[in-house]
Amino acid sequence: MDGSIQIHVLTNTGTALEDQAVSVVAPGELGYLGILRHHAPLVTTLVPGRLRYRTPEGTSKTFHLGAGLMEIVRDRLTILTESISQPEDSRKTEV
Repeated sequence: MDGSIQIHVLTNTGTALEDQAVSVVAPGELGYLGILRHHAPLVTTLVPGRLRYRTPEGTSKTFHLGAGLMEIVRDRLTILTESISQPEDSRKTEV
């Protein structure tokens, strides 16, 4: 979709999440990172915390992430992580 960021979250078991967002907040090692469209290219480490984003439709989504890496290039955000789960979901996708 034009005007949005493509989100891809990968664990060692495969793709855990694919979605579109207009804004993303991720748990960076030095604090939470805010990401909007046309963000400068970036590679950074992530610590366990909450991944939050807003979809183009206006829905807010939240997930718990394990430690990992995040790359953003040309409105494509890729996260490699140990685990991801929804807050109300006790099931996890783990390494």
